Amino acid sequence: MAPYSEDWRTIAEQASREMDPKKLAALVSQLCCAFDEGDKRHREKCASATAVKSPLPANPALSRSSLPNPTA
Repeated sequence: MAPYSEDWRTIAEQASREMDPKKLAALVSQLCCAFDEGDKRHREKCASATAVKSPLPANPALSRSSLPNPTA
């Protein structure tokens, strides 16, 4: 069985030509895993991109401590 990291296009091409139902089912399973693996890498990449700290410095003039206290 090919590793799940194999290019999904290659697996899909093999599946399109496969006549044996058991082998086709195995290829479809590999294809699903390849998609899941790619989706996981995409989500991890997006998560790491959004975790980057803002390049803008914090503005102390806008902190809560500088705002008037309405209950005082």
